[in-house]
Amino acid sequence: MAILSTPLAALVAQRHGIVTHDDLTCDSYTRESLRYQLDNGVLVGVHRGVYRVATSPDTFESRCAAACLADPLAIVTGVAAARLWEFRHVFRTDTPHMLVGHDRTPITRGVVLRRSNVIDGTDAVRREDGIVVASPPRAWFDCARDLDDARFERLTEWVLDNHTTLTTLWRTTRRLRAKGRPGLARVNRVMSRRADWQKPAGSGLELRVLQALERRDIELVRQYALTLPGGQVIHPDGADPSIKWALEVDHSSWHAGRHEAQADKVRDRGLRRIGWQVDRVTDYELDDDFKATIDELVDIHRHRRISAAGAA
Repeated sequence: MAILSTPLAALVAQRHGIVTHDDLTCDSYTRESLRYQLDNGVLVGVHRGVYRVATSPDTFESRCAAACLADPLAIVTGVAAARLWEFRHVFRTDTPHMLVGHDRTPITRGVVLRRSNVIDGTDAVRREDGIVVASPPRAWFDCARDLDDARFERLTEWVLDNHTTLTTLWRTTRRLRAKGRPGLARVNRVMSRRADWQKPAGSGLELRVLQALERRDIELVRQYALTLPGGQVIHPDGADPSIKWALEVDHSSWHAGRHEAQADKVRDRGLRRIGWQVDRVTDYELDDDFKATIDELVDIHRHRRISAAGAA
């Protein structure tokens, strides 16, 4: 780092050891001095006009930063973005997967190019280290081409729990629903397994439950954000923050697996640790006797309100 001025050295350290030709030119480097540093191994060429300081390790993050600096319009996406966002249920890649337009070939080595004619401002998040990463919804969609259905279904649940809403995932799917797009069939299969009430259509079972409770003077906040002790943010189907009570409506086919059941138990314990009570009903219960199930929820809510008032 002694070859760089103090301001540029700080910037390069932030970028995981990556520096550009323009950076060095602004730092008073001449063509001869740059060639000398390259010939003597002080700088290592990564892409055209992009270098890594040899004393900095060649890491996944440095490769992503180098690719983004080589082309400011490129975006780290798919399983590579999943690694940067620390998504679960995605295999760990060491190669940046870069989203670029169909008419562009900005980077020719060390990356996997993913092309799309649908890229807008909502798809990119610019980090302080120079990496431009796909937003969680776009990264989620682009992961579909590289995962099997079971893993992508688990990823979908995890992304919903930690990063975004179901409405946003459906909106992303509609926006990227181009014929022949890799992964689209898998996205459609996984998303279609969700019951109608899980889709943002303004109707269906979840909405019926919330409206039935409203008619009984219980107004719950939909998708209320709650932060669990480990930092995970969840969004119960309905919540009454005034008494710390949450309601989840579970669809049997979606939540029947061992992984999903275990995840639900972990979330419920986390809610209890922050003083919340969570109650769950299933589509089977509601189909069997909708009114009796609503009566039961009203009774549970009443007891919770009495208990909360007594503790105040």
